[in-house]
Amino acid sequence: MLTIMNSFLRVAGILVLGFAPAYATAGAWPREKGKTFLAVSASAVWPDKRPIELPDIYGSTYIEHGLGAGVTLGLDLGSPDATRKYSLKTVVFMRYTLTPSSAKNQLSLDLGAGTYESSDVVRLGASYGKGFQSFNQNSWITIDAYALHHVSQHRTSIWVDATYGVSFTRGKLMAQISAFQNFDGTQTSKFTPSYAHDIGNGRHIEIGMNIDLQNAPDPTLKLGIWQEF
Repeated sequence: MLTIMNSFLRVAGILVLGFAPAYATAGAWPREKGKTFLAVSASAVWPDKRPIELPDIYGSTYIEHGLGAGVTLGLDLGSPDATRKYSLKTVVFMRYTLTPSSAKNQLSLDLGAGTYESSDVVRLGASYGKGFQSFNQNSWITIDAYALHHVSQHRTSIWVDATYGVSFTRGKLMAQISAFQNFDGTQTSKFTPSYAHDIGNGRHIEIGMNIDLQNAPDPTLKLGIWQEF
């Protein structure tokens, strides 16, 4: 089992570094038993005075697999710069949805562990979701929050994402506010509007824009792909 998990993590790591993927979690709703969801996305940033051929690549790969009974297995891979392998975050977690899958209000908790910048971390998270109608379309809001605790240094990093989305016949329109506090206490926040177009066979192509609300005045393009199977 350990060999299989290590092989799975190596393959997922290749996805991150090869496709240079940034994706927000899928919310509090449980994944259906036996169903898998994969999302990869990426944005490239050219800091001041940096040659155009050497961007920083921000992103992550996110995988969910439904185990049934409200339990979802998740894998969160990411890096602030995918060209530097030692900055990679690799966290496996289990999410349990406390509410029935048919409820409009969803609440879940998750617990996991992994590595961040080659150090051991423990993850603790919570998600809230609500489905409703807006613009005569199925819509939703989610609030996802989780903390990574650095085991050896006894420091904690915190992520919070709030997302509003509207489903159309062939796509989903979304707006997300994200806030992040690093282990050293530095903070960032951004606004990400995006659209995911349904191209069939359980696949969406996402295009959006990351707008830094604190540090960088120039927005960056976000590209991604979702796959359900």
